[in-house]
Amino acid sequence: MGIRGLNTMIKKLSPDAVTINDVSKYRNSIIAIDCSILLYKFKYASKAENSHLVGLANRIKFYMMNGILPVFIFDGVPPAAKKNTINKRRDAKEKIYIRIDELKEKVPDNEEDSKKISDEIEKLSSQLIVIKKCHIDQCKEFLEKSGIPYCTAPSDAEKYCAFLQKNGLVNYTVTDDTDAITFGCQKILKTSINKNIIEVDSSKILLDFEMEFDVFIDYCILSGCDYTDTISQIGPVTAYNLIKKHKTIEEMLKTIEKYKYTENFNYVEARKIFKEFDYEIPEHFRKKSVDKTILLEFLNLHNFKENVISKFIKILI
Repeated sequence: MGIRGLNTMIKKLSPDAVTINDVSKYRNSIIAIDCSILLYKFKYASKAENSHLVGLANRIKFYMMNGILPVFIFDGVPPAAKKNTINKRRDAKEKIYIRIDELKEKVPDNEEDSKKISDEIEKLSSQLIVIKKCHIDQCKEFLEKSGIPYCTAPSDAEKYCAFLQKNGLVNYTVTDDTDAITFGCQKILKTSINKNIIEVDSSKILLDFEMEFDVFIDYCILSGCDYTDTISQIGPVTAYNLIKKHKTIEEMLKTIEKYKYTENFNYVEARKIFKEFDYEIPEHFRKKSVDKTILLEFLNLHNFKENVISKFIKILI
């Protein structure tokens, strides 16, 4: 997910763009949180039925205790250009299901072999976490009853986060998706519930990469993104060198004949997705009042522990 190899290139060319700061730096900020990866993390960390809600509660508690207003952004309808990427991910999961079935049918020769099979099944199963519509709906209901602002993006959540940040409605974007930088997020925070928070400064990255933003977008597309296929034999380093030399993908394609690409390399559409934001500006985000009774009913219905309920209620009311 995101731009292929970008984190590695940032470490190499712009290490100072990534800083570790105490959470106090972000007091009185409004932050947009990309929920797409976050909910998978919650489900991966715990097999409990309500893990997505407990994880959300812990995240809300952390931010509110530190004077930060979180705004949770859910994915909308992905652009058509992402279809190939979505299909590839689906096919990859299907292969994992097939492999698990094969392992389950194997007859182990001994106890050691049995453990190896069991371990591999467990490892593969951890890659099959599914966030269902009911989980999303429960999260939205939970946020509504907690008075915490949220919205569903018109398309990808990280793109909408960038839009909100550009228009001054939020101060930071919380995401692990590197294409948030390509969408234009200036200040990105990595998901964390520790006192220290990792911040990524995209303006510093552009400075150290020695690229204008439009050039950077072309580099990201050429390196590999979710909205078009890549060109064979071109990885992140080669993409960087080619774009540094030619500035645009069009100019690169005029002069580089040894690289083969197909009609599925639709860089024009990908560029359009990264640059165009045809969204309406929403109202400013604010925490709403909470009906304690209604919130308690929801927490009890979803089997929250008593100590978690009491701490959560205390922060919100």
